[in-house]
Formats: sequence, C-alpha cells, structure tokens
Amino acid sequence: MSVELQKKKAELEDELQLLAETEKTLRESVKTLEVEVAIQKLEEKTRVKREAVEKLESKKKDLEKELKEAENFKAGQEQKLEGEEKVEEKQETEVMVTVTPVENQELVQSQEQYKEEEKKKHRFF
Repeated sequence: MSVELQKKKAELEDELQLLAETEKTLRESVKTLEVEVAIQKLEEKTRVKREAVEKLESKKKDLEKELKEAENFKAGQEQKLEGEEKVEEKQETEVMVTVTPVENQELVQSQEQYKEEEKKKHRFF
C-alpha cells in the first residue's frame, strides 16, 4: 500500500473516532436536555396545580367562615327568641298577679304603666 492511502485511511479512522465521540457527547446532551425540559414542564404543572389548590383552600376557608357566621347569627337569633319568650311568659305571669285591684281605673292605669315600662325595656335591647 502506498503511503498516501495509509495516510488517508488513518485520517478517516481518526475522523470516524472523533465523530463517534461527538455523537456520544451529543446523545448525552440530548438526554440531559430532554430531562431538563421534562422537569421544567413538571414544575409548571406543579405551579399551576399549587395555585389551584391554594384558591380552593382559600374558598373553603371563606365558606367555612361564612357558615360559622351564619350559625352564630342563627344561634344568637334563637337565644334572642328564647329570651323574648321568657320575657313574654314573665309578663303574662306578672299581669296575672296584678289582676286584683280595688278599682277598675287603678287596674287600667297599672297595666298601662307596666306595658310602657316593658316597651322601654324592649327598645333598650
């Protein structure tokens, strides 16, 4: 074989070796980039999902607060109604107790005074 052919053969083998190393390096780079892209996509999906969860948690908290306020209001109303019923019961018994006047005019005046006092109490509350 001639020197030129051996030289050409050696150059081609070197080039082939260099191309094989370059190919290997590029394949590794591509795999790395694919993993990085996959990570980036997962991070974006995670961010979006986290925001959705945070919004739902906030909405849940707001609704629970609203429900608690409604329950407290209802309990307050029930207590108020119970208190009014007790006042009415008390008024009825007090009126029944004071129904023994000597004169009719005194009875009417005492009942009117009592009603006026009770109205003033209700206005205060």
